[in-house]
Amino acid sequence: MFQKKIIVAAVVGALGAAATGAAFAQAPRGSENKESAGSTVGNVEIYGFLYPQFAVMSTSGATVGGASSSTLGSTPSATGATLKSRNAVEANNSRIGFRGTEDLGNGLSAVWQVENTVNIDDGASSPLASRDSFVGLKGSFGTVRLGNMETVYKTLGDPLKFLNVSSGNFVSASNILSSRQSFNAAGTASSAGSFHLRRVNSVLYTSPNFGGVQLHAMYSPDEARVGNLNADLQSYGATYKIGGLDLRFAYEIHNDLFAGSLNTPAAIANPTTGAGNVHSKDTSPRASAMYSWGDTSVAVDIATIKFSESNGAAGKFQDYKNTRYNLAWQQNWGGPWRTIVQYTSASAGTCTLVGGTACTTTGLQGNMFSMGGEYWFSKRTALFALYAKLNNGSAATYNNSASVKTLSAGDDITQYALGIRTNF
Repeated sequence: MFQKKIIVAAVVGALGAAATGAAFAQAPRGSENKESAGSTVGNVEIYGFLYPQFAVMSTSGATVGGASSSTLGSTPSATGATLKSRNAVEANNSRIGFRGTEDLGNGLSAVWQVENTVNIDDGASSPLASRDSFVGLKGSFGTVRLGNMETVYKTLGDPLKFLNVSSGNFVSASNILSSRQSFNAAGTASSAGSFHLRRVNSVLYTSPNFGGVQLHAMYSPDEARVGNLNADLQSYGATYKIGGLDLRFAYEIHNDLFAGSLNTPAAIANPTTGAGNVHSKDTSPRASAMYSWGDTSVAVDIATIKFSESNGAAGKFQDYKNTRYNLAWQQNWGGPWRTIVQYTSASAGTCTLVGGTACTTTGLQGNMFSMGGEYWFSKRTALFALYAKLNNGSAATYNNSASVKTLSAGDDITQYALGIRTNF
C-alpha cells in the first residue's frame, strides 16, 4: 500500500511540475500513429518509438474451489489464492525501424521496411525484423508486400489507439477484444486463440483508394505441413474514410490451429495432430467505427469469435463462440494535454461438445476499464500515466499482464503506470 501511495504521488507531482514548469507544446496531430515522421538519409528513413514505464500490478478475487465453473475453464483453486503485488519497469512495443522506396518508373515503385523490437528495459535481444518487415511493389494496381506483417484483422481493428500504446500494454483493448480467450485448462492460454497477430511468411495486398474505399487481403501458408493438417491463415478487410468518419470491417480465418482443444481440459480435447481426420477452423468477423470532430474522437469495435472443430469423437470439443466489444473516447484539451477512457467487454458465450454432451460457459465473461493521460513537452516527447482494472468471471482467465503468464480462475487484475515516450 505504501508503494502504491508513492507511485500515485509521483504521477501527480510529475504531471503538476510539467504543467507549471514546461513550455506548452501541442501534441503533434499525428501522435496517435505508430511512428513519427522519422529522419531521412537518402531514400532510407530511420524511425522509432520508445516508451518505458514504471508499473504496479496486483490481483484479487480468485475463485474459491467449489464455486460455479464452466466445462471449458480452469478448475478454481482450493483457496482462491491471488498473486502478490509486484512492480515492473516495462518497455512494451518500443521499436526502431528502417524503410524506404525506389522509383522504378511508369508509376511503379519498390517499397521496403525492416522493423525491430527494442527492449530498452532489460537489454534482451530480439531477432532482426521481429516486427512488420517486408519488400513489395506499389503501382496503379495497389500495393503487394511479402514478409512478416500484422494481419489485416489486427491492423484495421482498434481504430482509436490508446495514446499510441496500442497492443502489448496492459491498457490495450486487445487483451480482451482479440488477443486473449477466457478459458484455458493449464492457466496459460495458447497463442493459437489470438486474433491479434503478426504473421510470418505472408503476402499482403492493399488496393488503390476508390473514393475513400480500400480493400485488403492477406494469406499466410503453412510452410511446415504435418500429415493432413494445413495450418494457414486468411485475413480480409475493407475501409471507408470520409471527413471525420472512419469505418472498417475485417474477417479472419485460422485453419488447423486448434485453439479450442489446446485450451480445454484434456478430457474433452481433440487430438491436435489431425489424427482421425480431425480439423479446426476458427473465424471472426469484426466491425469498427471511429468519428473525430475538433479535439474529440470516439470509437466502437465489435467482434464475434468462434473456435470450431470437426470429426471429433463423442464428448470432445466442438465449438465455442462469444461476442466482444470496445468503446473509447479520446479528448485533446488544448495545449499539451490529451486523455482517453476505454471500456472493453466479452460475453460468457456458448459452447457445444460432440454428440450433444452438456457444455456450460458459466463464468467465462470478462471486462476491462482503462484510462490514461499524457502531457507533451515537445512535438516528440511526452509524459504519460495509465490505469486499468480487468475483471474476470468466476471461471475466466483473461490476462493483460506482461510478466505473469498464469492466473487463477476469476483473478481480477489492477495495474497503473507512469512513463515517458519519445518518437524519432
